[in-house]
Amino acid sequence: MPLSRLELVSSHGDQTLSRVRFVLHGTSNATDALSILDAGLRFVEGQSLLSTNLVFAHDSTVGQAVQAQPFGPAAMLGDPGMAIILAMPPNYHLGYGIFTSAYIDRKLKRVSGSPLSYAGGRNNLALYLPVDTEASRIHIEAEVANGYPLEQRPQYEIEPKCVFGTFPTGPAFDELVKQLDVGIRSLEPLQVERLEAAMMDILRVTDAANAVTAPTAIRDIITGTVESMIVSRLRMMRWQGLRLLGYAFEEGNQPVGVAPVSDMAEQRKRMDDLGRLLASSTLFSAELSWLKVYVAHELEMMRVELEGAELESLPD
Repeated sequence: MPLSRLELVSSHGDQTLSRVRFVLHGTSNATDALSILDAGLRFVEGQSLLSTNLVFAHDSTVGQAVQAQPFGPAAMLGDPGMAIILAMPPNYHLGYGIFTSAYIDRKLKRVSGSPLSYAGGRNNLALYLPVDTEASRIHIEAEVANGYPLEQRPQYEIEPKCVFGTFPTGPAFDELVKQLDVGIRSLEPLQVERLEAAMMDILRVTDAANAVTAPTAIRDIITGTVESMIVSRLRMMRWQGLRLLGYAFEEGNQPVGVAPVSDMAEQRKRMDDLGRLLASSTLFSAELSWLKVYVAHELEMMRVELEGAELESLPD
């Protein structure tokens, strides 16, 4: 008998997060970025403020800048902000932020918890003191749920020496991110050398000594962006399938929408197309080879859910 309530934890199936060496943080404007460069980044354990996704860091930076400066001279000048690269501090550990799990209730046809945050995947990363980040996440979630607000928890600091460099947003960066986004979505092999060279041109390291490690950091960022976007794509596709089956979605206690798909035939076609691309794509090689297994597993889960729903709808 299938479980009536299924818990989906963001970290499940993510095989490489513990090996991440460089993470990204977007800022609303250049002033905030300079403050981080000078004094480091203060954070609370479990707070979602990091990502391995350059596209997300870029979009967040641009979106925050527009929101923060809706009018006036700064908006006219396009106060763009920066995407900041942080080298992982040796005394902290990277995990998923609190409230990023989702719960599928098959009996009630409802997805609750944090379905949108879950779908965001590696866009919602946090730092923890213990090595067991998942146990810490669960513990902090429970404390917050019981009335201990996250903002009142102890603050810690990523020291300025861990701020590796920045990508100042602007036309060149926008175009680079667009190319990366399009390439990953099509599952086409990336022109990694060209992307690396373009990113090196706009990267601003905080210390001249970082220039030696810059190619490694950029390669890791490209890899992390691919991983993040593929995971998020599969999770959102699964939600779209459940939406077609009549499931409602709640983030916290608030109803939320999921981008619609026209009908079951379209959903199946999207899954089949992705499966064919998966079989022929050379994107998933070397350090990205684990994603091939991840995508295949997620597609199979979607098929099981859709076929199960169709069987249940058959007359007795």
